[in-house]
Amino acid sequence: MRIGIDIDGVVSDSYPFWLQELNRHYGKNIPVVDDYDMHLAFGVSSEDMNNFFDNNVERLLMMPEPIPGAKEGIEALLRDGHEIIYVTARTPEQKDLTLQWFLLKEIHHEHVLCTGFGSKAEVVKEWGIEAFIEDYQVNAKLIAECGVPVFLLDASYNQEELPQGIIRCHNWKDIITGIRGIESKKT
Repeated sequence: MRIGIDIDGVVSDSYPFWLQELNRHYGKNIPVVDDYDMHLAFGVSSEDMNNFFDNNVERLLMMPEPIPGAKEGIEALLRDGHEIIYVTARTPEQKDLTLQWFLLKEIHHEHVLCTGFGSKAEVVKEWGIEAFIEDYQVNAKLIAECGVPVFLLDASYNQEELPQGIIRCHNWKDIITGIRGIESKKT
């Protein structure tokens, strides 16, 4: 099966690191972000936050550790014969840093597609992706509407009710179990 995987919040444990850096930068002490649009939690414009990310991109992309179980989960999917395609909202200009991070963390990364602000659902259709692992509920809904099952990795910012086609997972073990469940139904 061809599986699409988001990076930030799914493979890279970027949000806790970003939160720490944003608290330091803005002089805040926000313990958790409950909205994917982090600028709202910090009371700044999206432009101001984008400038912070642009000016600190290398540190913000290279420093986070992998999500617990992600590397092992990806290796399990590969052993099971699946093809992995990373589909991230990172920009094409951030691709080299992204590839460096994968190398540094020794995580398989044959296909990495950086959509920037483009549609992940369109990439899912174009690449024939059959299942997707995501953390952003808006993307999950759009992908599920394409008829592709989505495994949503639980996060503080994705607690809305889930429509059909999206399965909430609390860790990578849940994800692997869910994907293997889909595979067993096909045979």
